[in-house]
Amino acid sequence: MNVYTTDRIRNVVLLGHGGCGKTSLVEAMAYLAGLTTRMGTVADKNTISDFDKEETKRQFSIHTSVVAIPWKDNKINVLDTPGYFDFVGEVEEAVSAADAAIIVISGKAGIETGTRRAWEICEKNHLPRMIFVTDMDIDNASYRQVVEDLQALYGKKIAPFHLPVREDGQFVGYVNVIQQKAKRWIDEGTVEKFEVPEYSQKNLNLCREALLEAVAETSEEFMDRYFDGGEFTIDEIIDALRQNVNDGNVVPVQCGSGLYNISIENLVKTCVEFLPSPIRDTVKIFGKDPRTDKEYNVDYDSRRPFSAYVFKTIVDPFIGRYSLVKVCSGELKADSVIYNYERETEEKLSRLYVLRGKEAIEVPELKAGDIGAIAKLTNTETGDTLSLKSDPLVFEKFELSAPYTYKRYAAKNKADVDKISQALQKMMEEDCTLKTFNDKENRQLLMYGMGDQHLDVVVSKLAAKYKVEITLSKPRVPYRET
Repeated sequence: MNVYTTDRIRNVVLLGHGGCGKTSLVEAMAYLAGLTTRMGTVADKNTISDFDKEETKRQFSIHTSVVAIPWKDNKINVLDTPGYFDFVGEVEEAVSAADAAIIVISGKAGIETGTRRAWEICEKNHLPRMIFVTDMDIDNASYRQVVEDLQALYGKKIAPFHLPVREDGQFVGYVNVIQQKAKRWIDEGTVEKFEVPEYSQKNLNLCREALLEAVAETSEEFMDRYFDGGEFTIDEIIDALRQNVNDGNVVPVQCGSGLYNISIENLVKTCVEFLPSPIRDTVKIFGKDPRTDKEYNVDYDSRRPFSAYVFKTIVDPFIGRYSLVKVCSGELKADSVIYNYERETEEKLSRLYVLRGKEAIEVPELKAGDIGAIAKLTNTETGDTLSLKSDPLVFEKFELSAPYTYKRYAAKNKADVDKISQALQKMMEEDCTLKTFNDKENRQLLMYGMGDQHLDVVVSKLAAKYKVEITLSKPRVPYRET
C-alpha cells in the first residue's frame, strides 16, 4: 500500500445501533475501492471486518476492525465498531483514534437507542460527523421520517445533502441538494442525469434554503450577499459547508444501501471532501515531556520528532499480537527504534503494517495522523505512548467505561486452572473492559464485564480459542450484621 501524507488521510469511525448495517457498509466501500472482487455479507459469514469466529457465529460485531480503504489519492481508515453496549470499550478505543464519524441508521428501523448513543459519543469527543441512512432498498424504508426525527432531536444541524428518488416503490436515484440535480442509477457505478421529480421539488427547496443559511453564516460578506438575494457558486457552497461540518455546525445526511452497494461512491466522496483530515483547527493534541512536565502541541506535524499512542491491542493465538497505533507527530518507519517512557523499554521494529480486517499489509512508513499496526511489542499495552528516547513524550490516556456486571467463574477441569489464568490475561490485554478478581474472603474468582452478553462471549472464546472451559454462576455475597 502507498504511503499517504497527513492531508490525504481520513480516520473515520462507524457508529450506530447494533444491526443497523455498519459492517455491510464497510464491505461495500471495500468493494467499490477494488479491494475485493465480490461483496461478502454478514449472513454468509465472509465480510472483511467481522472475521472473528464469535462474530461470524453470532452475526454481529464484537471487536473494532480497521479497514484501510484507498480512494484515488486518499486513504480512509474505516473503524467498524460494535453497536451493542456490552462492547462499548471497543467503541471508545476506536473513537480515540478517529477524526470524524459516520452515524449509520437503518431507513427501516429509524432512530434507535444506539443512534442517540452514537450522537452523544460524537458530542463528548467533539467529532465532526455525517449520517448515512442505509437499507433504502427496502420497501418500507422512510428517509423522510428519519430526517424529520433527526431534526426534532438535533435541530438545524441536520442537513440532507441528498434526497431519495423512488419509482414504483423502487429506490432508483437521488437528488443532489447542493447541485439541484437528479441522478438515476443505470448500471453498477454509473448514473444518468434526469429532471428533478415534481414531488421532490418542494423538499429540495426547503433543504437547499437551509444549506444556504448555513453558508451565509460563515462570513459577513456571505451574509450580506444572502440577504441581498445574491447567489453562491457551487465551490463557495462546498467550501463553506466543509467549514461548518468540521466545526460541527452542520451534519450532512445521505442515503443508500450498503447491502446492494447503492450510493456508496457518494458516501466515499463526501468522506474525502467534507470530513477533516487529522489536521483540524478545532482540536489540538498535547503531549507532555516527562522530564520537564512541559506540554507540547504536536498537532500531527510530520516535521516534529516521532510520537504515537496505542489505541488498541490484538492478542490472538492465530493471527498474533498487534499494537494498533495512531501516529501523532513525525514519521514511523519500519526500521525505527521506539521508546515507551512509562515502561522504560526501547524496541527496534522489524515490520510495520496497515490492517484490512484480519489481513496485515506491510508498509515502509506511516506519516503523522495515520493508523497502523506494530507486531510483537512485548512490553506495550493499550493507552501507552511511543516516542523517541531522545525526545520522550507522554499523552494523556483516554477514558474507558468501567465494567459493572460480575459473575463467579470456575474451571470445569481443575487441571486447566493455570491455562485459564493465562488465557484470561491475554484476553484482558485485548479487552480493557474485562477484569478478573480473586475474592479471597469468599473463596471465589470473579469476572467483571459490561453485561451478560459480554461475559458469555468471553466463555465462548475461552473454549474456541484457548481450548479451556469455565462455568459462570451467581457470586457469593457476604452478609454482615450492621
